[in-house]
Amino acid sequence: MDFLLSQPEFGALLVLWLAVLIDVSWQWPLRSHPLTLMRYLVKQMGKKVLPSADYGPSQHYISGALAGLVLLSPLVVCLGILIYMAEYPVFFEGILLVALLDFGYQRRQYKKVLSTVGKNKKVLTREWVAKLVARDCSTLTDVGVAKAAIESLWLKFIYIFCGVLLYFALFGPIAALIYRLVLLTSWEWHYRNPRMRYFSRPARGLASLFVWLPSLFASLVLILVSNPLKVFQFAIKSPAKDRTSQLLAMFGGALNIQLGGPAIYHSVKYRYPRVGGSREVKYSDMVYSYQRISSAMAVAVALLSIVLIAVSQLS
Repeated sequence: MDFLLSQPEFGALLVLWLAVLIDVSWQWPLRSHPLTLMRYLVKQMGKKVLPSADYGPSQHYISGALAGLVLLSPLVVCLGILIYMAEYPVFFEGILLVALLDFGYQRRQYKKVLSTVGKNKKVLTREWVAKLVARDCSTLTDVGVAKAAIESLWLKFIYIFCGVLLYFALFGPIAALIYRLVLLTSWEWHYRNPRMRYFSRPARGLASLFVWLPSLFASLVLILVSNPLKVFQFAIKSPAKDRTSQLLAMFGGALNIQLGGPAIYHSVKYRYPRVGGSREVKYSDMVYSYQRISSAMAVAVALLSIVLIAVSQLS
């Protein structure tokens, strides 16, 4: 055991498998989860330093950039020093990765939506799905709820599961920490909030750069667990060429279902294009989506394990 803990290449592989196993089999209670505290701190920081509407966009940009830097930098530096100075850094890396990889909560919340959407419990279903998405859910139909839940699970698989594990495998635990905190900050200071429109732009811009790599990796994983021709076909035919629409088009095409479409944020309706297949989402598609993403999780872990083994051989 001491040999495994003292060898970085084997330790990283062990940490990866352990974090995924814990995420699949156990849910860290939200009240005691470290990211719950970070969400609270980020939200409070935004409230305290957000300039009033009287200030220009540049002041909002500066305030948003400095707020994120002041809040996140000390935590990253302290944890980096702790891991660097530890006799067995793999132990602290494991705890850190388990905390960062909170995709299990998304899957369990999705199952709650799945269990209620077919029972005509519209109010309860909207309450469950509202915990998965940033949009307003009070007027969603059953089809709208199903689409919102599927889209959220697929995108969270990319951004949380693939993103955290990929940055950990390629660049180490501190890179995964920085990525997850930037992503969290971007989501808490949501750009669709009119008051956060400019304030959130630095965090959102940085998060947008960070998620390119996980998006490419998740696309490769989807190709491996689906029909590659369908995935490419619907990505090319997508009427919108932004990253989110392309990702939704690929997943919708793989299942031959229609995703995207209008969404309401802070009482404002945004008419996003519909992408993916031509068939309307059904209840059974929620089950198939969950199964497809579960398969994608297994493939992603296998690919990242190969990456870690290859890196260890090169070093």
